[in-house]
Amino acid sequence: MEKLLSKTAFMHLLECPLRLWMESVRPELVPPSSAIDRQAMENGEQVDVLAQRLFPGGVKIEGFNRVGFANTQKAIAKGAKILYQPSAVADGLTARADILVRGQGKTWDLHEVKATTSVKREHPVDVAFQKMCFERAGIPIGNTFLVRLNNRYVRDGEIDVAGLLKEEDVTQDAARFEDRIPEFIEQAREVMSWGKQLTPAQLRTCSNPRKCAFLAAYLEAVGAGKRAEIFESDPSFDSEAIAQALGELVYPLHFLDYETFGGAIPPFNGFRPYEQIPFQFAVYVLDEPGGTPRTFDFLADTFADPSVELVDALREAIGPDGSVIAWNAIFEKSCNEGLAKRVPAHAKFLRSINKRMFDLMLIFKRKLYDDPAFNKSASLKAVMPVMEPDLSYKNLNIQEGGTASASWPILTDPKLPKAKRTALHRDMIDYCRLDVYGMVRILQKLDRL
Repeated sequence: MEKLLSKTAFMHLLECPLRLWMESVRPELVPPSSAIDRQAMENGEQVDVLAQRLFPGGVKIEGFNRVGFANTQKAIAKGAKILYQPSAVADGLTARADILVRGQGKTWDLHEVKATTSVKREHPVDVAFQKMCFERAGIPIGNTFLVRLNNRYVRDGEIDVAGLLKEEDVTQDAARFEDRIPEFIEQAREVMSWGKQLTPAQLRTCSNPRKCAFLAAYLEAVGAGKRAEIFESDPSFDSEAIAQALGELVYPLHFLDYETFGGAIPPFNGFRPYEQIPFQFAVYVLDEPGGTPRTFDFLADTFADPSVELVDALREAIGPDGSVIAWNAIFEKSCNEGLAKRVPAHAKFLRSINKRMFDLMLIFKRKLYDDPAFNKSASLKAVMPVMEPDLSYKNLNIQEGGTASASWPILTDPKLPKAKRTALHRDMIDYCRLDVYGMVRILQKLDRL
Protein backbone atom coordinates (compact mmCIF):
# COMPACT_ATOMS: atom_id res chain seq x y z
CA MET A 1 0.00 0.00 0.00
CA GLU A 2 1.31 3.44 -0.95
CA LYS A 3 2.77 5.48 1.91
CA LEU A 4 0.70 8.61 2.38
CA LEU A 5 2.14 12.10 2.71
CA SER A 6 0.22 13.72 5.56
CA LYS A 7 -0.29 17.40 6.15
CA THR A 8 1.85 17.11 9.29
CA ALA A 9 4.74 15.58 7.33
CA PHE A 10 4.32 18.21 4.60
CA MET A 11 4.58 21.02 7.15
CA HIS A 12 7.63 19.39 8.74
CA LEU A 13 9.37 19.60 5.35
CA LEU A 14 8.93 23.36 5.42
CA GLU A 15 10.17 23.52 9.01
CA CYS A 16 13.30 21.44 8.30
CA PRO A 17 13.86 18.67 5.71
CA LEU A 18 15.91 16.72 8.24
CA ARG A 19 12.89 16.48 10.51
CA LEU A 20 10.74 14.98 7.75
CA TRP A 21 13.53 12.57 6.77
CA MET A 22 14.17 11.41 10.32
CA GLU A 23 10.50 10.89 11.13
CA SER A 24 10.01 8.95 7.87
CA VAL A 25 13.27 7.00 7.51
CA ARG A 26 15.00 6.92 10.91
CA PRO A 27 12.21 7.36 13.49
CA GLU A 28 14.37 5.70 16.16
CA LEU A 29 16.59 8.81 16.11
CA VAL A 30 13.80 11.35 16.62
CA PRO A 31 14.54 13.34 19.80
CA PRO A 32 11.83 13.15 22.47
CA SER A 33 9.29 15.95 22.45
CA SER A 34 9.90 18.71 24.97
CA ALA A 35 7.45 19.90 27.60
CA ILE A 36 6.92 22.99 25.46
CA ASP A 37 5.98 20.79 22.49
CA ARG A 38 3.57 18.79 24.63
CA GLN A 39 2.03 21.95 26.05
CA ALA A 40 1.56 23.35 22.54
CA MET A 41 -0.21 20.15 21.50
CA GLU A 42 -2.47 20.30 24.55
CA ASN A 43 -3.26 23.96 23.85
CA GLY A 44 -4.17 23.07 20.28
CA GLU A 45 -6.50 20.29 21.37
CA GLN A 46 -8.27 22.56 23.87
CA VAL A 47 -8.78 25.32 21.31
CA ASP A 48 -10.01 22.80 18.72
CA VAL A 49 -12.76 21.66 21.09
CA LEU A 50 -13.81 25.22 21.91
CA ALA A 51 -13.88 26.19 18.23
CA GLN A 52 -16.45 23.49 17.54
CA ARG A 53 -18.85 25.43 19.76
CA LEU A 54 -18.81 28.21 17.15
CA PHE A 55 -20.32 25.69 14.72
CA PRO A 56 -22.77 23.62 16.80
CA GLY A 57 -24.51 20.49 15.62
CA GLY A 58 -21.62 19.01 13.69
CA VAL A 59 -20.69 15.36 13.20
CA LYS A 60 -17.43 14.17 14.77
CA ILE A 61 -15.51 12.03 12.27
CA GLU A 62 -13.62 9.16 13.84
CA GLY A 63 -10.36 7.78 12.51
CA PHE A 64 -7.43 9.05 10.48
CA ASN A 65 -6.25 8.71 6.89
CA ARG A 66 -8.20 6.08 4.90
CA VAL A 67 -10.51 5.14 7.78
CA GLY A 68 -11.24 8.78 8.50
CA PHE A 69 -11.87 9.48 4.82
CA ALA A 70 -14.34 6.60 4.55
CA ASN A 71 -16.21 7.92 7.60
CA THR A 72 -16.16 11.44 6.15
CA GLN A 73 -17.74 10.20 2.93
CA LYS A 74 -20.43 8.35 4.89
CA ALA A 75 -21.29 11.48 6.91
CA ILE A 76 -21.57 13.57 3.74
CA ALA A 77 -23.77 10.93 2.10
CA LYS A 78 -26.10 11.07 5.12
CA GLY A 79 -26.52 14.82 4.68
CA ALA A 80 -24.24 16.22 7.41
CA LYS A 81 -23.76 19.98 7.09
CA ILE A 82 -20.94 20.45 9.61
CA LEU A 83 -18.02 18.05 10.06
CA TYR A 84 -15.48 17.99 12.90
CA GLN A 85 -12.07 16.45 12.11
CA PRO A 86 -12.95 15.19 8.60
CA SER A 87 -10.24 13.46 6.56
CA ALA A 88 -9.40 13.26 2.86
CA VAL A 89 -7.12 10.87 0.96
CA ALA A 90 -6.15 11.26 -2.70
CA ASP A 91 -3.08 10.82 -4.91
CA GLY A 92 -0.92 9.66 -2.03
CA LEU A 93 -1.87 12.67 0.10
CA THR A 94 -3.87 12.81 3.32
CA ALA A 95 -5.16 15.70 5.38
CA ARG A 96 -7.41 16.08 8.37
CA ALA A 97 -9.26 19.39 8.61
CA ASP A 98 -10.52 20.90 11.84
CA ILE A 99 -14.00 21.94 10.68
CA LEU A 100 -15.85 21.80 7.37
CA VAL A 101 -19.11 23.71 6.95
CA ARG A 102 -21.39 23.25 3.94
CA GLY A 103 -21.19 26.42 1.87
CA GLN A 104 -22.98 27.47 -1.28
CA GLY A 105 -23.91 24.76 -3.72
CA LYS A 106 -21.77 21.66 -3.30
CA THR A 107 -18.77 23.44 -1.80
CA TRP A 108 -17.54 23.28 1.76
CA ASP A 109 -15.91 26.10 3.72
CA LEU A 110 -12.75 25.01 5.53
CA HIS A 111 -12.08 26.39 9.02
CA GLU A 112 -8.55 25.75 10.28
CA VAL A 113 -8.13 26.24 14.05
CA LYS A 114 -4.83 27.48 15.46
CA ALA A 115 -3.90 28.10 19.10
CA THR A 116 -2.06 31.29 18.14
CA THR A 117 -2.92 34.95 18.56
CA SER A 118 -2.09 35.90 14.95
CA VAL A 119 -1.95 34.44 11.45
CA LYS A 120 1.55 32.99 11.02
CA ARG A 121 3.28 32.93 7.65
CA GLU A 122 3.03 29.13 7.43
CA HIS A 123 -0.73 29.03 8.05
CA PRO A 124 -1.85 29.87 4.48
CA VAL A 125 0.44 27.12 3.15
CA ASP A 126 -1.11 24.70 5.64
CA VAL A 127 -4.60 25.64 4.43
CA ALA A 128 -3.59 25.44 0.75
CA PHE A 129 -2.33 21.86 1.21
CA GLN A 130 -5.59 20.85 2.89
CA LYS A 131 -7.67 22.43 0.15
CA MET A 132 -5.74 20.58 -2.55
CA CYS A 133 -6.09 17.26 -0.75
CA PHE A 134 -9.85 17.59 -0.16
CA GLU A 135 -10.54 18.75 -3.70
CA ARG A 136 -8.54 15.89 -5.21
CA ALA A 137 -10.62 13.59 -2.99
CA GLY A 138 -13.83 14.97 -4.53
CA ILE A 139 -14.79 17.39 -1.74
CA PRO A 140 -14.78 20.90 -3.29
CA ILE A 141 -13.64 23.71 -1.01
CA GLY A 142 -15.09 27.21 -1.25
CA ASN A 143 -13.73 29.75 1.23
CA THR A 144 -11.04 29.07 3.80
CA PHE A 145 -10.83 30.60 7.25
CA LEU A 146 -8.41 30.65 10.15
CA VAL A 147 -9.89 30.50 13.65
CA ARG A 148 -7.39 31.85 16.18
CA LEU A 149 -7.17 33.29 19.67
CA ASN A 150 -8.10 36.91 20.30
CA ASN A 151 -5.25 38.39 22.33
CA ARG A 152 -7.50 41.24 23.49
CA TYR A 153 -9.88 38.87 25.23
CA VAL A 154 -9.75 39.03 29.04
CA ARG A 155 -11.43 36.26 30.95
CA ASP A 156 -14.24 37.28 33.30
CA GLY A 157 -16.10 34.24 34.60
CA GLU A 158 -16.92 31.40 32.22
CA ILE A 159 -15.11 31.32 28.89
CA ASP A 160 -16.87 33.39 26.23
CA VAL A 161 -15.95 31.37 23.15
CA ALA A 162 -17.10 34.06 20.71
CA GLY A 163 -14.88 36.56 22.51
CA LEU A 164 -11.91 34.23 22.96
CA LEU A 165 -11.76 33.15 19.31
CA LYS A 166 -11.50 35.28 16.20
CA GLU A 167 -12.00 34.16 12.60
CA GLU A 168 -10.17 35.55 9.57
CA ASP A 169 -10.80 34.84 5.90
CA VAL A 170 -7.53 33.51 4.40
CA THR A 171 -8.98 32.41 1.06
CA GLN A 172 -6.82 34.80 -0.97
CA ASP A 173 -3.72 34.22 1.17
CA ALA A 174 -3.96 30.46 0.67
CA ALA A 175 -4.62 30.86 -3.07
CA ARG A 176 -1.22 32.52 -3.51
CA PHE A 177 0.47 29.26 -2.53
CA GLU A 178 -1.68 26.82 -4.48
CA ASP A 179 0.66 26.74 -7.50
CA ARG A 180 3.64 25.92 -5.27
CA ILE A 181 2.06 23.08 -3.31
CA PRO A 182 2.83 20.41 -5.98
CA GLU A 183 6.48 21.53 -5.97
CA PHE A 184 6.67 21.20 -2.18
CA ILE A 185 5.01 17.78 -2.39
CA GLU A 186 7.69 16.54 -4.79
CA GLN A 187 10.39 17.86 -2.47
CA ALA A 188 8.79 16.03 0.45
CA ARG A 189 8.64 12.74 -1.45
CA GLU A 190 12.27 13.11 -2.46
CA VAL A 191 13.33 13.68 1.15
CA MET A 192 11.31 10.66 2.28
CA SER A 193 13.25 8.55 -0.26
CA TRP A 194 16.68 9.42 1.14
CA GLY A 195 18.69 6.52 2.54
CA LYS A 196 19.54 5.81 6.17
CA GLN A 197 22.88 7.65 5.88
CA LEU A 198 22.81 11.27 4.74
CA THR A 199 25.20 12.85 2.28
CA PRO A 200 26.90 16.19 3.04
CA ALA A 201 24.57 17.87 0.53
CA GLN A 202 21.53 16.44 2.29
CA LEU A 203 22.84 17.56 5.68
CA ARG A 204 23.21 21.08 4.32
CA THR A 205 19.45 21.28 3.73
CA CYS A 206 19.01 21.72 7.50
CA SER A 207 17.19 24.98 8.18
CA ASN A 208 19.20 25.91 11.29
CA PRO A 209 22.35 23.76 11.67
CA ARG A 210 23.51 25.27 14.95
CA LYS A 211 20.22 24.80 16.78
CA CYS A 212 18.50 21.91 15.02
CA ALA A 213 17.74 19.06 17.42
CA PHE A 214 17.30 16.66 14.49
CA LEU A 215 20.73 17.40 13.05
CA ALA A 216 22.26 17.02 16.51
CA ALA A 217 20.53 13.66 17.00
CA TYR A 218 21.81 12.40 13.64
CA LEU A 219 25.38 13.54 14.25
CA GLU A 220 25.38 11.86 17.64
CA ALA A 221 24.09 8.63 16.11
CA VAL A 222 26.72 8.46 13.37
CA GLY A 223 29.55 9.50 15.66
CA ALA A 224 30.17 12.89 14.12
CA GLY A 225 30.23 14.53 17.54
CA LYS A 226 28.24 17.30 19.11
CA ARG A 227 27.57 20.60 17.37
CA ALA A 228 29.79 22.39 19.86
CA GLU A 229 32.68 20.12 18.87
CA ILE A 230 32.11 20.75 15.18
CA PHE A 231 32.32 24.49 15.62
CA GLU A 232 34.89 24.38 18.41
CA SER A 233 37.39 27.23 18.82
CA ASP A 234 38.49 29.60 21.57
CA PRO A 235 36.11 32.12 23.18
CA SER A 236 36.55 35.83 22.54
CA PHE A 237 35.72 38.73 24.84
CA ASP A 238 36.12 42.47 25.31
CA SER A 239 37.14 42.78 28.96
CA GLU A 240 37.06 46.58 28.89
CA ALA A 241 33.52 46.74 27.50
CA ILE A 242 32.36 44.07 29.96
CA ALA A 243 33.87 45.98 32.89
CA GLN A 244 32.13 49.14 31.73
CA ALA A 245 28.78 47.36 31.51
CA LEU A 246 29.16 45.72 34.93
CA GLY A 247 30.19 49.06 36.37
CA GLU A 248 26.51 50.03 36.33
CA LEU A 249 25.72 47.47 39.04
CA VAL A 250 24.98 48.65 42.57
CA TYR A 251 25.19 46.35 45.61
CA PRO A 252 23.35 44.56 47.06
CA LEU A 253 22.76 42.55 43.88
CA HIS A 254 19.46 40.68 43.55
CA PHE A 255 19.42 37.84 40.99
CA LEU A 256 15.83 37.13 39.95
CA ASP A 257 14.16 34.41 37.89
CA TYR A 258 10.45 33.72 37.44
CA GLU A 259 8.73 30.53 36.35
CA THR A 260 5.40 31.17 34.67
CA PHE A 261 2.30 29.40 33.40
CA GLY A 262 0.43 30.60 30.33
CA GLY A 263 -2.10 28.57 28.41
CA ALA A 264 -4.07 29.24 25.27
CA ILE A 265 -7.24 29.35 27.38
CA PRO A 266 -6.82 31.71 30.37
CA PRO A 267 -7.20 29.63 33.56
CA PHE A 268 -8.12 32.58 35.80
CA ASN A 269 -10.17 35.74 35.55
CA GLY A 270 -8.33 38.86 34.41
CA PHE A 271 -5.89 37.08 32.10
CA ARG A 272 -5.58 36.98 28.30
CA PRO A 273 -4.62 34.00 26.10
CA TYR A 274 -0.97 33.04 26.72
CA GLU A 275 -0.52 35.82 29.28
CA GLN A 276 2.24 34.62 31.57
CA ILE A 277 1.29 34.01 35.20
CA PRO A 278 4.31 34.01 37.56
CA PHE A 279 3.82 31.21 40.09
CA GLN A 280 7.41 30.75 41.29
CA PHE A 281 10.58 32.74 41.78
CA ALA A 282 14.08 32.32 43.11
CA VAL A 283 16.16 35.26 44.31
CA TYR A 284 19.83 35.20 45.29
CA VAL A 285 21.15 38.29 47.06
CA LEU A 286 24.83 39.26 47.11
CA ASP A 287 25.39 41.98 49.69
CA GLU A 288 29.01 42.59 48.66
CA PRO A 289 31.56 41.38 46.10
CA GLY A 290 32.77 37.89 46.95
CA GLY A 291 30.06 37.42 49.55
CA THR A 292 27.90 34.37 50.14
CA PRO A 293 24.50 34.69 48.47
CA ARG A 294 21.32 34.68 50.52
CA THR A 295 18.52 32.61 49.00
CA PHE A 296 14.78 33.29 48.76
CA ASP A 297 12.18 31.04 47.14
CA PHE A 298 8.47 31.18 46.41
CA LEU A 299 6.29 28.48 44.84
CA ALA A 300 2.49 28.78 44.85
CA ASP A 301 0.87 25.67 46.32
CA THR A 302 -2.64 26.12 44.87
CA PHE A 303 -3.77 26.42 41.25
CA ALA A 304 -5.21 29.92 41.55
CA ASP A 305 -3.97 33.41 40.72
CA PRO A 306 -0.92 33.66 43.02
CA SER A 307 -0.14 37.32 42.31
CA VAL A 308 -0.80 38.77 45.78
CA GLU A 309 1.13 36.19 47.79
CA LEU A 310 3.96 36.13 45.24
CA VAL A 311 4.44 39.90 45.50
CA ASP A 312 4.35 39.71 49.30
CA ALA A 313 7.15 37.13 49.18
CA LEU A 314 9.07 39.17 46.61
CA ARG A 315 9.10 42.18 48.95
CA GLU A 316 10.83 40.01 51.53
CA ALA A 317 13.51 39.05 49.00
CA ILE A 318 14.24 42.30 47.16
CA GLY A 319 15.06 45.40 49.14
CA PRO A 320 14.62 49.05 48.12
CA ASP A 321 18.26 49.49 47.06
CA GLY A 322 20.64 47.69 44.74
CA SER A 323 20.51 46.30 41.21
CA VAL A 324 18.19 43.49 40.15
CA ILE A 325 19.81 41.09 37.67
CA ALA A 326 17.84 38.91 35.27
CA TRP A 327 18.52 36.96 32.08
CA ASN A 328 16.43 38.28 29.20
CA ALA A 329 15.15 40.99 31.51
CA ILE A 330 12.35 42.03 29.17
CA PHE A 331 10.50 38.91 30.32
CA GLU A 332 10.86 39.63 34.04
CA LYS A 333 9.92 43.25 33.40
CA SER A 334 6.74 42.21 31.60
CA CYS A 335 5.87 39.89 34.49
CA ASN A 336 6.36 42.74 36.96
CA GLU A 337 4.21 45.06 34.88
CA GLY A 338 1.43 42.48 34.84
CA LEU A 339 1.76 42.00 38.60
CA ALA A 340 1.62 45.77 39.09
CA LYS A 341 -1.74 45.91 37.31
CA ARG A 342 -3.16 42.99 39.30
CA VAL A 343 -1.72 44.12 42.65
CA PRO A 344 -1.87 47.93 42.37
CA ALA A 345 -1.00 48.41 46.05
CA HIS A 346 2.52 47.20 45.22
CA ALA A 347 2.82 48.78 41.76
CA LYS A 348 5.42 51.32 42.89
CA PHE A 349 7.63 48.56 44.33
CA LEU A 350 7.35 46.39 41.21
CA ARG A 351 8.12 49.24 38.84
CA SER A 352 11.09 50.24 40.99
CA ILE A 353 12.47 46.74 40.37
CA ASN A 354 12.14 47.30 36.63
CA LYS A 355 13.99 50.61 36.85
CA ARG A 356 16.88 48.87 38.65
CA MET A 357 16.99 45.81 36.41
CA PHE A 358 20.17 44.79 34.58
CA ASP A 359 20.01 42.25 31.75
CA LEU A 360 23.02 39.95 32.06
CA MET A 361 22.11 38.27 28.76
CA LEU A 362 23.06 41.42 26.84
CA ILE A 363 26.75 40.78 27.56
CA PHE A 364 26.40 37.70 25.37
CA LYS A 365 23.78 38.92 22.93
CA ARG A 366 26.03 41.88 22.06
CA LYS A 367 28.95 39.42 21.83
CA LEU A 368 31.05 41.20 24.44
CA TYR A 369 31.75 37.60 25.41
CA ASP A 370 31.33 34.95 22.73
CA ASP A 371 32.12 31.29 22.41
CA PRO A 372 31.39 29.06 19.38
CA ALA A 373 30.13 26.45 21.84
CA PHE A 374 27.15 28.74 22.53
CA ASN A 375 25.92 27.75 19.04
CA LYS A 376 25.08 31.39 18.29
CA SER A 377 22.63 31.46 21.18
CA ALA A 378 22.62 33.87 24.12
CA SER A 379 20.16 31.82 26.17
CA LEU A 380 21.12 30.81 29.69
CA LYS A 381 20.76 27.15 28.69
CA ALA A 382 23.43 27.67 26.01
CA VAL A 383 25.80 29.91 27.97
CA MET A 384 25.86 28.45 31.48
CA PRO A 385 27.10 24.90 30.68
CA VAL A 386 29.95 26.41 28.65
CA MET A 387 30.92 29.12 31.13
CA GLU A 388 30.47 26.89 34.20
CA PRO A 389 30.73 23.23 33.12
CA ASP A 390 30.13 21.91 36.65
CA LEU A 391 26.63 23.42 36.59
CA SER A 392 24.41 21.16 34.54
CA TYR A 393 20.68 20.83 34.01
CA LYS A 394 21.27 17.18 33.12
CA ASN A 395 21.56 16.36 36.82
CA LEU A 396 18.05 17.71 37.51
CA ASN A 397 14.69 16.01 37.11
CA ILE A 398 13.36 19.26 35.60
CA GLN A 399 15.72 20.55 32.92
CA GLU A 400 13.88 23.35 31.13
CA GLY A 401 11.20 25.95 31.71
CA GLY A 402 8.48 24.17 29.76
CA THR A 403 8.59 21.23 32.15
CA ALA A 404 8.59 23.57 35.15
CA SER A 405 5.50 25.34 33.79
CA ALA A 406 3.69 22.07 33.08
CA SER A 407 4.56 20.84 36.58
CA TRP A 408 2.64 23.54 38.43
CA PRO A 409 -0.89 22.18 37.74
CA ILE A 410 0.40 18.73 38.72
CA LEU A 411 1.96 20.00 41.95
CA THR A 412 -1.24 21.78 42.97
CA ASP A 413 -3.57 18.87 42.16
CA PRO A 414 -5.13 17.79 45.49
CA LYS A 415 -5.12 14.18 44.27
CA LEU A 416 -1.31 14.07 44.00
CA PRO A 417 0.12 11.80 46.75
CA LYS A 418 2.06 13.63 49.44
CA ALA A 419 5.37 11.90 48.69
CA LYS A 420 5.16 12.79 45.00
CA ARG A 421 4.16 16.36 45.86
CA THR A 422 7.18 16.75 48.14
CA ALA A 423 9.54 15.36 45.49
CA LEU A 424 8.08 17.51 42.71
CA HIS A 425 8.23 20.61 44.92
CA ARG A 426 11.95 19.99 45.51
CA ASP A 427 12.56 19.40 41.79
CA MET A 428 10.89 22.71 40.90
CA ILE A 429 12.84 24.61 43.55
CA ASP A 430 16.12 23.05 42.39
CA TYR A 431 15.48 24.00 38.76
CA CYS A 432 14.61 27.63 39.46
CA ARG A 433 17.55 27.99 41.85
CA LEU A 434 20.00 26.68 39.26
CA ASP A 435 18.91 29.35 36.79
CA VAL A 436 19.63 32.02 39.38
CA TYR A 437 22.82 30.49 40.76
CA GLY A 438 24.08 30.15 37.20
CA MET A 439 23.73 33.92 36.80
CA VAL A 440 25.69 34.45 40.02
CA ARG A 441 28.54 32.26 38.82
CA ILE A 442 28.60 33.79 35.33
CA LEU A 443 28.77 37.31 36.77
CA GLN A 444 31.61 36.29 39.07
CA LYS A 445 33.53 34.85 36.11
CA LEU A 446 32.99 38.01 34.07
CA ASP A 447 34.26 40.05 37.02
CA ARG A 448 37.53 38.11 36.91
CA LEU A 449 38.30 38.84 33.25
